[in-house]
Amino acid sequence: MQSVATAPKLQKVTLARRKKLKRNDRFWVAVFITPNLVMYSLFILIPSAAGVLLSFCEWNILGPISWVGLDNYRQLFDDELLAPAFGRTLKFLVLGVLPTVFGGFLVAVLLNWKVKGIGVFRAMFFLPLTISSAVAGIAWSSIFNPEAGWINRILEIVGITGPEWLSSFTWALPSITIIVIWLSLPLVIILYLAGLQRISPEILEAAALDGANAWQRLWQVIFPCVSATTILVVAIEILAFLSAPFEISLLMVQGGPLDSTTSLAYYAYKVAFEQFEVGYSAALVMVQFFAILSVVVPIALIRKYRKAKG
Repeated sequence: MQSVATAPKLQKVTLARRKKLKRNDRFWVAVFITPNLVMYSLFILIPSAAGVLLSFCEWNILGPISWVGLDNYRQLFDDELLAPAFGRTLKFLVLGVLPTVFGGFLVAVLLNWKVKGIGVFRAMFFLPLTISSAVAGIAWSSIFNPEAGWINRILEIVGITGPEWLSSFTWALPSITIIVIWLSLPLVIILYLAGLQRISPEILEAAALDGANAWQRLWQVIFPCVSATTILVVAIEILAFLSAPFEISLLMVQGGPLDSTTSLAYYAYKVAFEQFEVGYSAALVMVQFFAILSVVVPIALIRKYRKAKG
C-alpha cells in the first residue's frame, strides 16, 4: 500500500526534474546560439537589409543619402555595360561548373579506393581548402607567367608557343576559371566522397555479376546513386562561380584586360568604389541576387520532389 501511495509522488518528482532539465537545456542553447545570432545579424542580415534600401537611394559615399525610388532599376535598362558583364558571368558558369562537378566526381571515385597510401593523395587534393584567394592568386600568377611559368615551358617542349595567359583578351577568362575550379574542387570531392561511402558494396557486386564493366558501373550505377549529392554540388558551385571570380579577378587582373574578366559582381564593385554610385551598385547586386534565386529555388524544389518521391 505504501509503495502504491508513493508512486504518484515519484512521478511528480520525475516530471519536475525533467522540466528543470528542459529549462537548463533552453538556457544553455540560448547561451551558445546568441553570439552566433548577434554576429549573423551584424554582418549578414543588417548589411543585406541596408543593401536593399540603398538600391532605392543615391549615395556617393561621402555625401548624404537621398531617396530616388526606382531610378536605379530604370538605369539598368540603359546600362550598356550590364549585358556584357552578365554574359561574362554566364561564361564563368558554363566553363567552370560542369568541369568542377564531373572532375570532382571522378577524383572522388579514385580517392575512394581502399589502397595503401591513399591518405597522402587525399591530403594533396584537399590542400587548396587551406589556401586563401590571395595566396592562390600569387601562386597561379607565377604558373601563368608567359616566360617563366611551367605551363608555357611544358608547351615549349612539345613545340607549342604558349599565350600570355592573364594579359590575353582570349585566355584571361579561362585562366581565372581554372583557378576557381582548383579552389572549388576540394569541397566537391569531400561531398562526393561522403556520398560514395553510403553506396552499398552489394549494389556494385550485383552490377559486376550482371556483366557491367568498370565504365558502365561508374556512370550507370555509381553516378545515379549520388544524384542527391550532385544536385547539392551543382547548387554550391553555381553560387561559387557567381562570386569567386570577383576575388581572383580583382587580385590578379583587376577585371582586365579590356574588361574581359569583369563579371557582374566585379562590375558592381567598380560602380561603387570607382564611380562612387553606391545606390546603383546595390541595384546591380540585387540583379545578381535574383539571378541566384532563379537557380537555387528550382534546385531546392527538385530536391524536395526527389525526397517526396523517395
